[in-house]
Amino acid sequence: MEWDRLFRDFGEDVEVQWDVAASTLSTFRVGGTVQCVVRPKTKAFLKAVLQRLRAEGVPWTILGKGSNVLLPDGVWHRVVILLDRCCAQFQWQPWDDATGIVTAGAGMPLSRLLKLCMRHGWTGLEFLSGIPATVGGAVIMNAGTRAGSIGDVLQQVRFLDKDLEERVLPRTALSMGYRNGGLPPQVVLLEADFRVVVAMPHHVAQRIAELLRLRRRAQPRRWPSAGCVFKNPGLQSAGALIDQAGFKGFRIGDAEVSQVHANWIVNRGRATRTDVLRVIEAVRQGVWERFGVHLELEVQVLD
Repeated sequence: MEWDRLFRDFGEDVEVQWDVAASTLSTFRVGGTVQCVVRPKTKAFLKAVLQRLRAEGVPWTILGKGSNVLLPDGVWHRVVILLDRCCAQFQWQPWDDATGIVTAGAGMPLSRLLKLCMRHGWTGLEFLSGIPATVGGAVIMNAGTRAGSIGDVLQQVRFLDKDLEERVLPRTALSMGYRNGGLPPQVVLLEADFRVVVAMPHHVAQRIAELLRLRRRAQPRRWPSAGCVFKNPGLQSAGALIDQAGFKGFRIGDAEVSQVHANWIVNRGRATRTDVLRVIEAVRQGVWERFGVHLELEVQVLD
């Protein structure tokens, strides 16, 4: 099939790029080439693109900042859809004298959301500081740190369901868990509402700066990565288990278990997806043999 014909009639309302380096679409900076990347400029055109792709049987994937994914080597015969044009809106409405609701589009980076909260004096989302994700990715993964998680502040979500109909679900209808947003399968998240508290802007700024300092001290920043590779098994720390199993500094090709944080695999330059997967399997096997603990992936391996 000649995929270029799929988008001709959309004109400037859908930005289309061909043969895009996968390394530009993820924080891991690995992978081959993505055949097609599209950016709809409105929600209406997002829906039109999805309808077209489904009708033609063309595989597609929604990506945010690519901070928790491992993309394929070689050519990825798939349309990647980015929401940073059509779903980057931001709204605020008061709830009572002390609290309010912030609505953020799924394509908005968390860093942008936090800057707006800091500027206007809304507290409650600072725990997201330093997480290189979009709102959509953070909700889908129930992103968080020791200071909190998305599920603690989420009020409701708006999304396109499997039939591409727009729906709204409250937080109470989502079976959220550890690194799981509990959204129904095959949905496209559009935006999310968060409960925040009115505060002095400089207090919000101080808290964000404090959390950023802590993250920068504890996490490797010199080389590209996808953050934590494995979920913590129960109350145990995946990073501690990997460290105790002797894997800090373990390397295959340019994929290396970080010397700073053992639950991070970093790209020392030209790591391939295959390099990363081989390191993952070696670490898993080593931890299993040493402790009898099976490490479950947090990073998503996309095929």
